[in-house]
Formats: sequence, C-alpha cells, structure tokens
Amino acid sequence: METNSYSFKLINPLSIKLNYAMGVAFIFFAFLPWVNFGTNSRDTQIWPLLFGLLFLLTSYRYKYDSKEISIASLPLLALVVWFFFSEKVMDFIALRAIISYLAFTVCFLAFTVFIKKYNFPWKLIVSINFLYLIVGIIQTYIPDIVSSIVTTRGYDTVGRGVTGLTSEPTFFGIFLFFISYLYLAKTDFKPNLKISLMILINVISIIFLTKSSTVALFIILAIPILLITRLSFKMLLASFIFIIISLFLIPIVLEDSRLLLLFESAQEMGVMRLIFLDASINDRVANVIYPLHGFYLNNFLPGGFHSFTNAHAYLTDYYLGFFNYGSGSTSILSYVGVFVYELGFIGVLFLMWIFFLIQDGSFKRFMDTSLLFILLNSSVPPSLPIIPFIFALLLIKNNLSNKDD
Repeated sequence: METNSYSFKLINPLSIKLNYAMGVAFIFFAFLPWVNFGTNSRDTQIWPLLFGLLFLLTSYRYKYDSKEISIASLPLLALVVWFFFSEKVMDFIALRAIISYLAFTVCFLAFTVFIKKYNFPWKLIVSINFLYLIVGIIQTYIPDIVSSIVTTRGYDTVGRGVTGLTSEPTFFGIFLFFISYLYLAKTDFKPNLKISLMILINVISIIFLTKSSTVALFIILAIPILLITRLSFKMLLASFIFIIISLFLIPIVLEDSRLLLLFESAQEMGVMRLIFLDASINDRVANVIYPLHGFYLNNFLPGGFHSFTNAHAYLTDYYLGFFNYGSGSTSILSYVGVFVYELGFIGVLFLMWIFFLIQDGSFKRFMDTSLLFILLNSSVPPSLPIIPFIFALLLIKNNLSNKDD
C-alpha cells in the first residue's frame, strides 16, 4: 500500500511548504524541457536539473536506499569516462554530456522522493498534458503561437504536424507517447475510464496532430505487445474499433500529410529506398546503427564525448554513403545509443542494472520494459525527464510490492 502523502513527523511547516513548492516546480518544469521562456535559443533547457537539485536540497532529511544510491553513481561514471576516454578538455561537448547524465540522476531521485513524500501528482501532470494538446490544436491555426518561448524546427515543412511545446513534431509525439506510458505504469497497465480516455486522446493526437511517422511506429510496435500480455475480449474489441476508425479517418484527415506520403512511398519504392532518399528517416536510422556499430569498433570500451564526429564520418564511408545526411554530427540522437557509445561497457552494464531493478518477476513487466528499452533505441532525446520518471515509478512499485509481501 502507498503511504499517506503527509507525515505527522514533519516539524517545520515553513520548510514543508518550501519543499512541496520546490517539488511541484520541479515536476512542472520537468514536463516542459523544451520551453525557454525567452531566455535563450537552446532547444532543451536546464530547468529540470535546476529545480530538481533545489527540491533535493530541501529534502535533505530523506534517506536513500541502496538501489537509489546506485543510480546516483551515473554522473561519477561519466566523469571517469571523461577523464580516461575523452579529450581532457571541459568544453561545451563534454559539459553537455556530463550535465545530461547528472540530469538523469537528479530527475530519477527527485521524482522518487516526491512520489514517496507526496504521492503521484495526477492533477498537475494531466493538466500539463492538456496544455500540450491545447497548444497543439491552436498551432494548427496560429503556427507561431509559442515561437517566443520555444525554439522550433521542422514545423514549416509541408505536410508535417505541429510541435506543441516541444522543438519539433516528432518530439511532441514522443512526449505524448511516453506520458501515456507513465500513466500505464502508474496504474499497473489497468487505467480507469478517465485515464484510458486521456491515453486515447494522446494516441489520436499523435496521429492527427503531430503526424509523426516515428511515433506512429511506436504505436504499431506497442499494440501487439500489450495485446499479447493482456489478451482479453475487452482489449481486443477496443483495439479493433480503434484500428477500423483510424483506417477510415487517416486517408481523409491526413491527406497530403508527411505521415501518409511516407506510407505510400514505402509501398511504391520499398522501405530501404525510402530510408535512403528521405533525409529525416535516413538520419534517424543512422543514429540507431552508428552508436551500436561504433561501440563494437571501440572494442566495447567507452567512446567518450568527443569521438562520435569522427566515428560518424568513418561509418558513413563504411556504409558507402547509404546514410548520407547529418555528417559531422557531435550529438547521438538515440537514448540507448548515448549510453552505449559514450560510456561503452559501463553504459551497457548501467542500463542492464536499471532493467534488472525495474523487474517484478512477472512476464508482463518483462515485456512492458522490453518494449520500453526497444523504443529507447530510437530518436528519444537523452535529456527527456519522463524516462527516468518511468524508471523511478516502476522501482517504487517494486519496493512497495516487496514490503506488502
């Protein structure tokens, strides 16, 4: 059972209110990682890290268990990699990498502490979800409504979807997908009617608002796994109705959209030729393959924070120019790829440790988390706070289950 949100042992009411306020601010900004509020032109922001640290500082009485402390080792591992396997220069690239790993740890720990002290903030998170959707709907009529507070790209391309409060349509779709996964994780994949409706709205918005081919593929991969592990008449009926309605509406609503054009192109010329010709798909597939291939070429040792540009150029030649976009990139656009390439075997062991921690011994949890890790091989931003939130929530549920046992 989950403990009460407020403990009678708290002493200083002022410090309690400050701690809760910092926690709410952290949650709020963690779900708005692309919003710069006009302060800079970067497409991702430091707000989750900043407010997460402030919340942890005001939660100094909290006692971390050994599993939580093990996650806190990530920034130290990143510093080891920087010192032994990177150019020993604390330039922007190295600083960005270390801050990214620190942000993962801070978001994981801060969300863990907040949930244990104050419970899951349903109203706040669902309200932010609705905010994204409202902005996305308004963007279909007023495209530049958030241009002063969010650095966007790719929205002006013909046929592409809206960006919401993110930097591009694909990230908007990724946000909606993983916030829905967070809802499912919180409800043990048994959401009530209201949450089911929220998830359905998010899925519909992914298809008709973001028009993201990447996240549409996420949905195609997710539905069979969820059906296999939770086969029931109600689930089959709901999926059947959703598929029939989607097949009817997609050709009408998405006419001339990029999502429909890609589907038609794949039918006409084949998937491989489409990957070769489409710049966006070509770059995203390369960022799945290159980090893993680079990990092998590095003999499974850390590649560090400065070598990916050279590895990218080498692998572009190795694949005979098939991946012909994004040359000279210093960023790895794959969540798992960042850990695997930059941290090498250390990153692989860290991810395997997280995967082990969030298991509860059931086949359903194994399949749910396997799906999660498969999808994280794609262009999910490494700095996205929702991912450590999901890890934290699953670990908390395991701990509560063990206590009940």
